[in-house]
Amino acid sequence: MELIIGIIAALVGGISTFAYLKFAKRWVNVKDIPEEEITRVADKLIGNKIEEAEKEIEENKKKSEERLRVLRKETDEHEELLLEREKKLNERTKMLDRKSEDLDVSSEAVKKMQRGLEKTRMQLKDELERISGLTQEEAREKLMSQVDEDIKNYEAKKIRQAEKRVEEVSEEKAKEILVESMQRVATDYVGETTTSSIKVEDEKVKGRVIGKEGRNIRAFEKLTGVDVIVDESPNTIALSSFDPLRREIATVALTKLISDGRIHPGSIEEAIRKAKNEISIEIKKNGQVLAEEADWPGIDIGLLKLLGKMKYRTSYGQSLMSHTIEVMRLGEVLAVELHADVTLVKRACLLHDVGKVLTHKIESPHHHISGQIARKYALDEKLVNAIESHHLDIEPTSIEAIIVYIADAISGSRPGARKDSYEQYIQRIEALENVAKEMAGDKIEEVFAIKAGRELRIIVKPALITDDEMTVLAKDIAQTIEKTQNYPGNVEVTLIRETRAIEIAR
Repeated sequence: MELIIGIIAALVGGISTFAYLKFAKRWVNVKDIPEEEITRVADKLIGNKIEEAEKEIEENKKKSEERLRVLRKETDEHEELLLEREKKLNERTKMLDRKSEDLDVSSEAVKKMQRGLEKTRMQLKDELERISGLTQEEAREKLMSQVDEDIKNYEAKKIRQAEKRVEEVSEEKAKEILVESMQRVATDYVGETTTSSIKVEDEKVKGRVIGKEGRNIRAFEKLTGVDVIVDESPNTIALSSFDPLRREIATVALTKLISDGRIHPGSIEEAIRKAKNEISIEIKKNGQVLAEEADWPGIDIGLLKLLGKMKYRTSYGQSLMSHTIEVMRLGEVLAVELHADVTLVKRACLLHDVGKVLTHKIESPHHHISGQIARKYALDEKLVNAIESHHLDIEPTSIEAIIVYIADAISGSRPGARKDSYEQYIQRIEALENVAKEMAGDKIEEVFAIKAGRELRIIVKPALITDDEMTVLAKDIAQTIEKTQNYPGNVEVTLIRETRAIEIAR
């Protein structure tokens, strides 16, 4: 194609040159240039153009052939690449066809298996319903109930963890509050005794107190209910009674009789009557002291008299009046620190042990009697609960009730506040240990009543009891102690189970 185009271009060039010469001839004198010369020059020019055209054609031909060769090579390479791709596509198509066939087969097998599983599931469902006696809906409800219970247990666990964290943070603060309370209310108090002594200047007084054939001492003991001990102790007459009120009346009456010097049944009766009147006035004064300590100016007069008798009642050798004042002061400090109702706490502390004044008349725990007295005088139910729940056998319903319990426990447990006789202490300790020994039998290795009987520590044999059984046993022992034993405060039952493996390297 390019060769043809070159020839045409050369012819066009020659013709153009010839035309040019013909045209130029018009402007040149024809006579000056012969026709042959013009023809020769034209032929020469045409020949030169043709040669140039042939050369250019040859060059273009070479270029075209080279380009055509390159194009053929590229075309061959593309054809090979296309053939390779086509081959791979054919192979992939075949593989996809095979996989498609396999998938069809597998899909059919899966469908068949699903139909079989569905049939089996229905059979199992029917069999489960038959065995369990529950329908699907009933089983679902039961499962949901179990899930709800598990969630509640999880929530309880989280709550316990949160409480533990709160306890860790609040323990130090609680210690600070308690230490400050005890420091501010610390008192020096010696336990009461069951005897009173009266000093006499002359041993002859003892004879007049005894009287002829002992009639004076018999009359005195009958009217007061107190034992008069006239022994070889120099210049001393002792009055013995477990009732401090009777002992106080007898002390006042006998002191008056000895001072007057006239001792006979008539004067004894008169002295005792006057002593009772004086003690009655003293009781009212004591009640007023307690009411003022509690900031309770409008207290009922009947309640005031009951409170006044606290001075003449003891618990484990501890004066109820001193104990009540101490509990009120402790309760006030704790209530202020905890932002509780201070007035309610002080009044509850004032009345928490008033029932002990009547325990010799009413067969009931003293704190229950205290609650009954509070209800008798139409006191607020929140106050009544704080009074009667201070031993925790009745559920406290307020923070004030908890404060009363804590204040009472601090006052009763501090060193020197209460005391037992040696024999009573030994009996109480042995009784606590015997409860554990009787209930656990061979499972116990050692039993120790420690902290003055406030904790019962039991070491069990690990081979004969599990941890779960040990928890149950601790609860049973604690409940038995509550029902059968008398003790101040609380008794903590601690079981210890320890397994040791010991080897010696030689």
